Amino acid sequence: MGEGSWIPVIRQRKGGGAHSYGRISTGLVNVFVDNVPLSMDAKALYKIFMKFGVVKDVFIPFKRRRATNSWFGFVRYDCEVAVNIAVQKANGLWIDNRRLQVKITAYDKGKKEEQTRRRT
Repeated sequence: MGEGSWIPVIRQRKGGGAHSYGRISTGLVNVFVDNVPLSMDAKALYKIFMKFGVVKDVFIPFKRRRATNSWFGFVRYDCEVAVNIAVQKANGLWIDNRRLQVKITAYDKGKKEEQTRRRT
């Protein structure tokens, strides 16, 4: 895998194939991590976020922010409890003189609100 590609942490069981990969987004919640230090790679980000729950995969795009000269990344969980713990514990965490900014992605928030509206 090259720079900026997803690192699968848990692989699907036999019989998954390409058709089920498109469905992987259902049930998974993305956490947006901003201000990632340049010294950190996806494996290091994975190790930090594994402390809060089972991480499904991690992605750090090759692009970086010009203004802050830092990276951003995404961490996927399949458990909302783990996501909430990760946001609470990792937001504001100092790593290599950078303060991580962690939040649930806006896309997943919209999906969650839509699901809540459907139930009521």
